[in-house]
Amino acid sequence: MTQNDGGHPQTSGEILRTQRVRLRLTQEDLALRAGVSVRSVRNLERGAGGLPRAQTLRRLASAVGLTDLGSAGPGPRARRAGLHVAVLGPLTVHDDGREVPIPSPMQRRLLGLLALHPGQLVRTAEIVEALWGGRPPATHVNLIHVYIGALRKSLEPARESRSGSSVIVTGPDGYRLALDRDRIDLARFEDLVRRAAGGREDAYDGYERALQCWRGPVDPEIGRHPAAVAAAQQRIVATLAFADVAIELRRYDAAMRRLDPLSRAEPLHEGLHARVVLALAGSGRQAEALQHFAAVRARIVQELGVEPGPQLTDAHLGVLRQELPGEPAPARKTPQPVTVTPAELPPATPFLTGRSPALRSLNRLVAGSGAGQPATTIAAISGGPGTGKTALAVHWGHSVRERFPDGQLFVNLRGFHPTGQVVPAHRAMRTFLESLGVSPRQIPQNEDGQVNLYRSLLATRRVLIVLDNARDAEHVRPLLPGSAGSVAVVTSRNRLTGLVAVEGGISVGLEALSPEDAHELMSRRLGTGRLAAEPDAATEIGRLCGYLPLALAIVTARAMQAELPLSSFVKHLHAEQDRLDALGSDETTIDVRTVFSWSYGVLTPAAARLFRLLGAHIGTDIGVGAAASLAGCTVEQVRAPLAELVRGSLVEEEPNGRYTMHDLLRVYALEVADAVDTPDDRRAATGRLLDHYLSRTLGAGRITDPTRVPVDLGDPPVAPAAFDSLAAAADWLATERQNVVAAQVTAAHVAVPEEAADAGMDDRAWWLGWAIADYLQRSGHWQEWVETQRIALEAARRLGDIRRETNADRNLGIAYARLGDFEKAMPCYRRALALYERIGDLTSAASTHLNLGWMADRRRDFGAALHHARQALALSRSAQNPMGEADALNTVGWYLIQLGEPRAALDPCRQALALFEAAGQRVRQADTWDTLGYVYHHLGDHEQALVAYREALTLYVEKSDRYHESLVLNHMGDTHRAADDVPAARDCWRQALRILDDLGHAEAAEVRDKLAGLSR
Repeated sequence: MTQNDGGHPQTSGEILRTQRVRLRLTQEDLALRAGVSVRSVRNLERGAGGLPRAQTLRRLASAVGLTDLGSAGPGPRARRAGLHVAVLGPLTVHDDGREVPIPSPMQRRLLGLLALHPGQLVRTAEIVEALWGGRPPATHVNLIHVYIGALRKSLEPARESRSGSSVIVTGPDGYRLALDRDRIDLARFEDLVRRAAGGREDAYDGYERALQCWRGPVDPEIGRHPAAVAAAQQRIVATLAFADVAIELRRYDAAMRRLDPLSRAEPLHEGLHARVVLALAGSGRQAEALQHFAAVRARIVQELGVEPGPQLTDAHLGVLRQELPGEPAPARKTPQPVTVTPAELPPATPFLTGRSPALRSLNRLVAGSGAGQPATTIAAISGGPGTGKTALAVHWGHSVRERFPDGQLFVNLRGFHPTGQVVPAHRAMRTFLESLGVSPRQIPQNEDGQVNLYRSLLATRRVLIVLDNARDAEHVRPLLPGSAGSVAVVTSRNRLTGLVAVEGGISVGLEALSPEDAHELMSRRLGTGRLAAEPDAATEIGRLCGYLPLALAIVTARAMQAELPLSSFVKHLHAEQDRLDALGSDETTIDVRTVFSWSYGVLTPAAARLFRLLGAHIGTDIGVGAAASLAGCTVEQVRAPLAELVRGSLVEEEPNGRYTMHDLLRVYALEVADAVDTPDDRRAATGRLLDHYLSRTLGAGRITDPTRVPVDLGDPPVAPAAFDSLAAAADWLATERQNVVAAQVTAAHVAVPEEAADAGMDDRAWWLGWAIADYLQRSGHWQEWVETQRIALEAARRLGDIRRETNADRNLGIAYARLGDFEKAMPCYRRALALYERIGDLTSAASTHLNLGWMADRRRDFGAALHHARQALALSRSAQNPMGEADALNTVGWYLIQLGEPRAALDPCRQALALFEAAGQRVRQADTWDTLGYVYHHLGDHEQALVAYREALTLYVEKSDRYHESLVLNHMGDTHRAADDVPAARDCWRQALRILDDLGHAEAAEVRDKLAGLSR
């Protein structure tokens, strides 16, 4: 006991009560914070019997900021719990344990946005986008000031009497939430994950504490923001890491506790489901593990058209072999965190010479970065063609890989590609996001959203980004990291002064090698003895090569193959200079072209022809099959010339068996092709290459989506290629996607505008767009889907083929609608509808009317939506299409309900149900039963509504359609509430909420509000 102000000893109950009143806590608040019953608090305060045990007493003391109720009074020892903002779940704010209400949705959205960027300045432009979606009111600046002021009053009601600055700090062009990291749950989560991944033995507890920060999905008001998406991705990574540690420690139930909700919300995430399989098997539930794998595999094949990857298949194989997880781990084994770790650097050159000063400059990027914070984040390597910029960047990247444990990204931006096919930043951005583990369907479609997500993902990672062959600073600026943990190395022929001046980057300029360094490079490749025997010849070779690493690599490659005196190489190089006037180029020096010319001249005819043809290939790389088609020979016949080009350093072979060519060599190949090959020869080679890509894309599509056939669109110019399996077809599409898109560009003559378009090329352009469209749609590459359909549309118009034009126009509309760009989708649909009506394709016209109705529904223009649904109904009946008729009838019923005419909706819904039942369409029956339930609900016939809803629910459960289960349960809850059956309504809404929370769906907030309304 302690003494009170009057000198009398205070009991523990008096101390507790005094401190509770001081902190403005009710007994209920204190009980909730301490995790004890309200009765225990009351008993202690009034000194009644049944006082809590010592452990409970300590918990109560801690809850009010006291070390010991028996020895500490309320004065100096009392500490303020402080302000805490939680964004990992429904947005909440607590001050000294009391919840701070933020009733305004706009203020909640703004505070959530600041909390998603702990300690970082959120720029005003980003706030505007988050609050108003790109359509701010004219007074948006003043409104933001008002919201900030209101938030400050809510968060710091007594701020005027306090010293110190606000918790919301105004920056030069934005605002920052200035709270300690342990007072924002996202920052605390990130810190706990970082410590758990640092190799400590208590990683299990570390990840567990980190994941406890998550109370559910991020608030729907801000859940779609890129920073929220990035946080959700970090949660998945941490869950995977925790599951690996838990499985290793044989704590299978703990692994399942964390995996189950996320695996339900991410039905296609193979890493999550692989660990579910392992955890089930480890706990002795092998049958469930095998069933789970079968269900996930079926879902992946159906929705993505691909077989599961190695993570999931390896887990499945382990269960089959009874190689079960959970063997006792070594006592001090360090658990490895599971994360998406890209390793995209090309192989490093073993003969980097003469670049010590440049390497020292690059090392400044990691100087003093022991804690993972480079002093500078950007380096710009500039130099002429062939000086070895890429080789330097890749060599340095490999030497510092351990400094970037979260991976290395690499892209060739082709800023100076001879065909002009530059890789735009937004395309490289999508590739990077996929490499960082983001599903294509989760990638924002607008470029600003992609940049925000990219930088949010990099904010807590250390990644090396190599941006090769940039045209200028603007080309790469969106791809630069926004935080100090990651580093970007950019190479370009231009001096990127903007990156140095504006971004504070390091400038590294490369010239040709010095004569001494050139001699050293040759010595390392050919041996000191060979150069010592002919020093003058070695010196002359360096001069004739312009002391450029690329040219020296080619000459020494030839010399390594032929044991001839070096003087003979000098003689050949001098002889080549006499015939160079026939070629011209602004890109290469005379000496380098001499080297290329000589190296080309000693090739066999087959290799020389293949070299010329490869110059025109505009894809990122090329496989053996495509090279064979280009050359017009078999795969076996093309291997020898390819190997010859690799040995001569004229083509580079990648580790995955694919081939690339340096831009300088590509320029030279095109020059020689112009001088040697006829236009017809080159056009024929291009046609063979396009047919290769088209044939295989058609063949892969037949396996991945066998129901998709080109109705009334004629026959493609080539037959579909055969694939051995679904996995082989899916792998081919994933590998060659970008090359197929590039092939369509070539076919449409976008890359070669000087050549007149012809029907053969336009035919290929249209078919390539049609063939790849389904894969682009399913895989989430919707921007490429738009681009390919644009090209297909123009090709169809040039061909004068109305059916193909209509098909492309409607597909373009669907692609725009998938991107959320309804203004562009609408004219596509209308043009398609007019053309379908013109050619008499009633079934397609009906489907297009339903598309237009859906667009009107999105605008809540239900009158227009009903008009389109009725048009679709009339057309489907004229076309004698019963399933189209049933779809239209159900849709008519739905829109009638929205217009307040539920009785009129009853008959069309019943007709639709009868048609679906006759055809055995059970899922569509479920849709119609749900609509009928909605009809009866609005008619006040609650009993009949519940009967219809139960029919729908049974069918959805049968098909394991959990999302639609939740919709029906939500509707059932509405009907029970309308019938004043509150317990039944609560039960339905709780079931719906449980499913939506498991799925991480934004609609959970609406159901949660309904449940909260029952208690008021």
